[in-house]
Amino acid sequence: MYKVFLVDDEIVVRESIRNINWDETQFIFSGEAPDGEMALSMVQDIKPDILITDIRMPFMDGLELSSILKRTMPWIKIIILSGHDEFDYAKRAISIGVEEYMLKPVVSSDLLAALNKVAESIEAEKKERSNLAELEQKLNSTNQVMKEHFLNDLMLGGIQTSFVLERAREMGIDLVARNYIVVVIEIGSNYGDYNNLLRVRSFASRSVELRNDVLHFFYGAEKIVLLIKGDNAEQLEETAYELSQSIKYDVERNTDMQLTIGIGSVAERIGLISKSFSDAEYARKSMGELRRGQIIGIKDFDSNKQPIMLDRIPIEDKLKYGSKDDIEKIIDEYIKTVDGSSLQSVLFTYYIVMDVLLACSRFITELGGDVNEVLPDMVNPEKLFYSINSVDKFRTIVTDILNKVYDYRDSRGEVRYGNIIMRAKKYIDANFAQPGICLHSVASEVNISPNHFSTIFSQETGITFIEYLTSVRINKAKELLIQTSMRASEISFAVGYNDPHYFSYFFKKHVGISPREFRNKNK
Repeated sequence: MYKVFLVDDEIVVRESIRNINWDETQFIFSGEAPDGEMALSMVQDIKPDILITDIRMPFMDGLELSSILKRTMPWIKIIILSGHDEFDYAKRAISIGVEEYMLKPVVSSDLLAALNKVAESIEAEKKERSNLAELEQKLNSTNQVMKEHFLNDLMLGGIQTSFVLERAREMGIDLVARNYIVVVIEIGSNYGDYNNLLRVRSFASRSVELRNDVLHFFYGAEKIVLLIKGDNAEQLEETAYELSQSIKYDVERNTDMQLTIGIGSVAERIGLISKSFSDAEYARKSMGELRRGQIIGIKDFDSNKQPIMLDRIPIEDKLKYGSKDDIEKIIDEYIKTVDGSSLQSVLFTYYIVMDVLLACSRFITELGGDVNEVLPDMVNPEKLFYSINSVDKFRTIVTDILNKVYDYRDSRGEVRYGNIIMRAKKYIDANFAQPGICLHSVASEVNISPNHFSTIFSQETGITFIEYLTSVRINKAKELLIQTSMRASEISFAVGYNDPHYFSYFFKKHVGISPREFRNKNK
């Protein structure tokens, strides 16, 4: 099924297209808007496959909207509707890359024929992107291999800026910018083979091919890195979330692969690009199993959770800042202080394991957990002590303890989303009746960028912003239908819909029956 979104300032046109019997087609009518400006935030949240838009509209016309979406969501296929048979409009539409240009009035059968044609092109494009031979040949060229190697070295740091700029110029890479930010994209561990990496690279290429502010390249066996350039730090972060969403959505809707994405800090000069990379890696690795397959930026972590050298901090802080990747290092530090004979001593073994257990116990309690549930071994630790008769046994037992603690910590979530989601929901619940409430206005209320807000809201709640707003409005409409004698048209305005017909359509789509039928059923 393909999601279709409609933008047209004429109510008659919207009603005509909305009333097509979509259930008998391969398409889902996912929403509509009366102008391009309102549509932009809705499309950003809904992520349709196909956009149908008028050209001439107030605030933002169809061509401007199409141009923005082709740049930010390149998978979207666009059908332009126009009441003017003017060559200039058609020429501009073609230059943007729209799929169909149709003159009004549009007959439903013709529109469905155009939609089916577009659906065929989507399927053909999927097959084309499955053919990786051309991409592999391009990536294996000598010049490309040298570029990838250079960019990998840049991520590791330690190279003088003058050398970096000179080498980049020789390779035809434009690195000059005021600010930089790094995004690390990892394929799920079950899918980390070269062909799947190529597929992700193919979709990443589609998202950045119209941009000259992004470099993308392989890093290691399971990662793709984006290096984004820009002048404005705040806009740079918004671009990072925008591209992360675009690539993740494009890959996961077309393949069975799952992406985990970390976004680094803004680097104010070339020499700090490696820090942005390490921050992105830290964000990615610190998500834990519960947050695999999500997008998280370094700024989403509490300020006291920045990367720290583990060998310089006590065990309690290692539990806060470390990850499962650090367990071996933690155990090695203990073993360095213990020789083989000491491990034969029951007293010494008791001391060292108790040190680990008590630290873990304090940490779990600090997080509000039940120690006996997380670490049942705490109920009878003597059994552990007497079973440790070798370094290997010590390593096995402590590894098990630390794994349980990290699993619990990660299940609690270490990012600061709770307050943002709570504030957003509170604002939506209080303002859902305002027709102008949208992704951008709510994001502004909680003081984060629209793409960042869209990302965390859907990841934390399991539904998009539009789906949540719709559920609040529909639930309020149900309440008014049961408890008042207000007409459906009055209820429409009371819950934020300016078009009573659209309200009735949407109510039936979500509830299964019309507002009138719902009222009669609940008398």
